[in-house]
Amino acid sequence: MRRRHARPVVVATLGVLALGSAAACTADSSATAPTADTTPRATPAAVSTTPAVDPLVVDAVFDHTTLDPTQQFNRTGAMVTHALYETLTSLDPEDPTKVGSGLADYTLSPEGRWLTFRLHEGVRFSDGTPMTTDDVLFTLERAEGLGGPVASLLGQLSSVKVDDRTFTLSSPSSNFALPAILANPAFGILNSTVVKANGGTIGPGDTATGYLTTHSAGSGPYVLDSVRGSSEVRLAANPRWAGTRPKFPELLVRNVAPAQQLADIRSGHADVALDLSPSQASEVATAGVDPTAGPSATVGTAAPATPATPAVTVKTMRSSTLVYLALGRSKAVNAWTANPDFAEAVRLGLDRIRLASDAPGSEPAAGLLPAGIVGALEDVVPQPSASGTSTTPGSPTGTPTPATSTPTTPTTSSAPVTSATGPTGTPSAVVTTGADGIPTPVVTLPVVPPRHLAAARAALKRSGYAGQPIPLTYAADLPIHGLPRTALATAVRDQLAEVGIKVQLNPAPAREAVAAYREGRTAFGLWSWSPDYLDPENDLAFAPGELLGSRVGWARGEDPAIDDLTEAARASVGDDRAAAYAAWQLAMNARSPFVPLLQPASRLASGARVEAAPGNPVWTLDLARIR
Repeated sequence: MRRRHARPVVVATLGVLALGSAAACTADSSATAPTADTTPRATPAAVSTTPAVDPLVVDAVFDHTTLDPTQQFNRTGAMVTHALYETLTSLDPEDPTKVGSGLADYTLSPEGRWLTFRLHEGVRFSDGTPMTTDDVLFTLERAEGLGGPVASLLGQLSSVKVDDRTFTLSSPSSNFALPAILANPAFGILNSTVVKANGGTIGPGDTATGYLTTHSAGSGPYVLDSVRGSSEVRLAANPRWAGTRPKFPELLVRNVAPAQQLADIRSGHADVALDLSPSQASEVATAGVDPTAGPSATVGTAAPATPATPAVTVKTMRSSTLVYLALGRSKAVNAWTANPDFAEAVRLGLDRIRLASDAPGSEPAAGLLPAGIVGALEDVVPQPSASGTSTTPGSPTGTPTPATSTPTTPTTSSAPVTSATGPTGTPSAVVTTGADGIPTPVVTLPVVPPRHLAAARAALKRSGYAGQPIPLTYAADLPIHGLPRTALATAVRDQLAEVGIKVQLNPAPAREAVAAYREGRTAFGLWSWSPDYLDPENDLAFAPGELLGSRVGWARGEDPAIDDLTEAARASVGDDRAAAYAAWQLAMNARSPFVPLLQPASRLASGARVEAAPGNPVWTLDLARIR
């Protein structure tokens, strides 16, 4: 499990995002958290007497391999398990940057080291068993025992049972992000009696995942009705659910390729499609892009339907997903990707603006933090667009302003100054260190690293590279918010060919590609990353020795300057956080094995039976709230 350091206070409002990941805590961390989920729990809802409703059909490209909530960490897995299990905390459905109570009310201590929870009265699992503290602690201990990304998110936690409804979780250091982390569906509370009876235990001997892939053991609005291989999942309304009854008593989630999703949504054979490409979405609706759109804001609506063509609505929103390249640092895997000069040639040889323009709705990435998260470089100054205008971050309508807007001026300081210069020698950023030791970046236009072919070719020459093929691995069958990875990989290949790098496309099924990446066997990869909670600390996974850094063989201690900036960012609080994370990104842009490319838009198409399809940054689509 990863080592925990002092955690910062999470800013209460981070901006409105869609279909990425969210996390936020109240500014007064000692106060009892507000209740985001106001679902009544006094008595179960009465049995409906309304006429039968056909199942709601959701088309998606599956990326999960299990429905064990503790073992899944994928988009479709999170979407389904969120409907089956409840979590201790929840994200406000109207503003997912806010964290409130879910199954329990909680109090966070002023220093952020402990949380006291009190389970709501009357919570029962789908088999009628009352939920108790024992179920909660078993769920969290099982997550820790299983290891992996979910355990890494939790960190080092200790628990104390007070009574059947009250317990305390504590961390060795400040852990202000824990309430947001616990809202992730991976921490859905399990019926410990059922899970233990089917192989569940604490530690490597656990064998309950097979059972939980075909049976649910939660308290959510739905139960798992059936699973047919990797092709479909059928959910049925939980008869003991005490909250607002879902509009659709049955749900059918199907594993469908994007081309078939388009045909299904147009014909009415699907009610929701999650993976339409920009061109496919334009076929069914005229969808404009609003980077400030919230998770449930409708941006595009199809023309009036004819009797043969059901009405389709398309929502296009900026996601919190980052598309990036990863270069392996292990010489045993590939000597060229491990070469610093070769990595610099890749960084300088890519035209991020052109890549984004080829993927409609996308924005070029300035750094590893997606725009809208505290510390994102795009939010420091107005950004130019390809059309010669710039969009002021935070503007509710994205009002264009002249691209020649005056950049932020460096403040006078006698502290050491580090300049991050572009290939032409023009500073792209200035980092000053204040009296408190926190680096304060003053970022000037352009923030998105520009392409510089001459400098890229010079770096490639210094590396000694002589045209050897470099395999670029990616999951060919898993689009990124509808964008085909092969198209993105081809664009990267073609741009690097102009530098002199021979990229060889190496598509693979998602399971194989992801397994190779996680095991450190990938030399050069095209990947995407969506935060597990909307806080910049989650993106420190790219740092040396952390989750993603380890996957490319980048160990802590190899770059002490990056290590220092990582810890400064992790320990930063309040108003210092944006500067600390911006400084970390500027250094990562120049020296890390990761190359941020673009931040795509997400698209959600819904048919005539759907009045509202509420998106969510963590679980993509709130199935139980579809109306």
